[in-house]
Amino acid sequence: MEQLTRAPCVGLVMADRTPKPILARALLEVTRDLDLRDTFDRMLHDHLSR
Repeated sequence: MEQLTRAPCVGLVMADRTPKPILARALLEVTRDLDLRDTFDRMLHDHLSR
C-alpha cells in the first residue's frame, strides 16, 4: 500500500474568546513550553525557496 506524506500545517488559534475554546486551551497548554521558532523558520525557508 502506498504511504502518503503530509507537509506540516500551521494554523491560527484565537485564544481571546470567552469562554476559551477547549481545543485552543489544550493547544496553548501543550505548546507553551515548546520552542517552535526553528521549525517555523525552516518551514518558511522551504516555502520561499520553491
